[in-house]
Amino acid sequence: MKLRKVVCIAFIFLNSSFCLNAQRTSNIWYFGKGVGLNFNNNPPTPLTGGALTSIESCSSVADKNGNLLFYTNGVSVNNRKKELMIGGVPIGGDMSSTNGAVIIPFHGNDSLYYIFTTGAASQDEQNLAYSIVNINRDGGYGEVIQKNNIIEDKIIEKLTVVSHCNKKDFWVIVRKWNTDEYHSYLVTSTGINSTPVVSHTGLVVSGAETNAIGVLKSSTNNKKLAAVHGFQNDLVELMDFDNITGVISNAITFKPNAIPHAPGFIGIYGAEFSPNGNLLYISANNSLTNPATLFQFDITSHNPTTILSTKQIIAEPTPWYGGALQMGPDQKIYMSMWKDSAISVVENPDVVGAGCNFVLNKISFGLPASAEVLQYGLPNFMQSNFDPNLRPYDFYRGGNCTDLTVPFFINRLTGIDSVKWDFGDTQLSTQLNPVHPYATPGFYTVKLKVYYFNPCSGLEIDESSTKIWITGNENILGNDLEACVFNNEKIIAQINLPSANYLWNTGATTTEITTSSPGKYWLTLDYLGCKISDTINLFIKPPPIVNIGPDTTVCNAKPIILSGGNYVNATYLWNTGEKTRDIIINRAGKYYVTVTTDCVASDTVNVIAGDCEIFIPTAFTPNGDTKNDKFGVANDFSAKEFHFVVYDRWGNLIFETKENTKKWDGTYKGKTMPTGSYLWTMKYTTLKGIPKYEQGTVMLIR
Repeated sequence: MKLRKVVCIAFIFLNSSFCLNAQRTSNIWYFGKGVGLNFNNNPPTPLTGGALTSIESCSSVADKNGNLLFYTNGVSVNNRKKELMIGGVPIGGDMSSTNGAVIIPFHGNDSLYYIFTTGAASQDEQNLAYSIVNINRDGGYGEVIQKNNIIEDKIIEKLTVVSHCNKKDFWVIVRKWNTDEYHSYLVTSTGINSTPVVSHTGLVVSGAETNAIGVLKSSTNNKKLAAVHGFQNDLVELMDFDNITGVISNAITFKPNAIPHAPGFIGIYGAEFSPNGNLLYISANNSLTNPATLFQFDITSHNPTTILSTKQIIAEPTPWYGGALQMGPDQKIYMSMWKDSAISVVENPDVVGAGCNFVLNKISFGLPASAEVLQYGLPNFMQSNFDPNLRPYDFYRGGNCTDLTVPFFINRLTGIDSVKWDFGDTQLSTQLNPVHPYATPGFYTVKLKVYYFNPCSGLEIDESSTKIWITGNENILGNDLEACVFNNEKIIAQINLPSANYLWNTGATTTEITTSSPGKYWLTLDYLGCKISDTINLFIKPPPIVNIGPDTTVCNAKPIILSGGNYVNATYLWNTGEKTRDIIINRAGKYYVTVTTDCVASDTVNVIAGDCEIFIPTAFTPNGDTKNDKFGVANDFSAKEFHFVVYDRWGNLIFETKENTKKWDGTYKGKTMPTGSYLWTMKYTTLKGIPKYEQGTVMLIR
């Protein structure tokens, strides 16, 4: 029996305003030794099996529904199957670069993505470079179509991306080595402006290559930058950023560590702003006795002395070393610690002091501590993704995937002047949150234009487009299959959608599977926020039951009937060549029949000679014409004991055998015997145990 199930990730039932408003492109993380977090669930669920390892550098991107598209460690790019993307190696970063990679979509093109990379301090070349991914290539699994295009050389391990005030363009910001310069590159729909905006802060970073280590992070409101300079510098550089001009200004520095850290230790390393931008969290690694420290500072004064006076030590977890800090889509701050097996979380990062609620090892990955799955790094994102007020206007569908009447929701309503909806079925609307009736199931491309006032550019339009799927009673796998034998049977999904996720109960993620085993198989297809499941049963057809019967006996004078069964519309074929249901036999031998209905079956019976009367001829003619050439028992005959001899007229023994099937050929010691009469005797015991004796004469005729 076919079973079908249609499930929708219905936004209005997720019981969270975050789920309605979130930019889901940052909802899937992969980092460390192939572990990650899935923020499509609240709280996020742990992921394993990421198939890429990174000490620091990593980034990932999902589609608008939160489905993974691809991820990178700055060296390789893996697709959503967790396999190497076509052209995905090598790209120009390094897995030990602090901010070694970040993925940014092209504005207005949902097929293309930039991967910006920076080298590590230990590399001969520390370049800012970019690669481009076309996610529509390779059947929706993506391909790196350009890679390692160098923008600038001799930069340090600091790379962040900040949204432009117009919410369409963005700034790629890096730190120049052996100078006090920051370079801001503007990226628009026409490409990358190769001439950066250069800002001077007065702090030159040079000397030992390890001084390049430490994060560069933007606040979610795009107004602040924090650069962490570890090792010999061991200080934080806090700056203002103008996301209209790309200019960095008002740089100040302060040292979280009042006591110098031990030689060989990183000192400060990671940084993250609170969601409201008032607090700054810094991670540090200072000594063997105090390897990890998490600091909190109130930065609202933008005064170094005042900032240091607000210092709070939030946690000093041991024995791990403090790594990256990264805000999640849930606006909590996640902390990685080197060689740990669980990730730690600041639950309320806008709260000053202990009330921020740091929870050590909050999310475990279910792997043994010896796996040491966490490293220093966490994914690098454009931080404005996590500020609901700065995301471009967008929309999501509500309801269930089977609903013909579909509600639509804009991710936020503040600041909107007016809207225009195109539902993809020729119908339009100007309502903020319309509920639209569709006539039939199918795929529809829904478009939204939001008109709003942008303080940096006046009246603006945010345009977004999303394909939705209204599912019917889709028969994904077809009808149940019944066969006599399944030999590499293909089960093929009858809906083939690029970028859809396929999951079979066998664990396969392809559009088809091959099996030689009967049973129940199911497939879940996940596409555009809808999950459809279908089940197919592979049944073995029952073969005909063929039973000729047990092995038996036969005598020439008493034939027996062998039966192949009684099937209607069946064909029968015996090894005798006969094609009838039953055959009559009177000779010993092996008999088998093949019966064909929809399926084929056969059976075999061994027939031996029974306890039959013996027939011995009175003459034979050994002339080589194959007719009566030999003398002996002439019919099928079985005995427990048997002794047969032949004598000539003078009483000489000329033939002897103890096998009832052997016969005299009319010779003695290789010489032909003359025509005449010969005496024979036969002793045997019947199958019933009765002893017998026979004798007589035979005429040899030539």
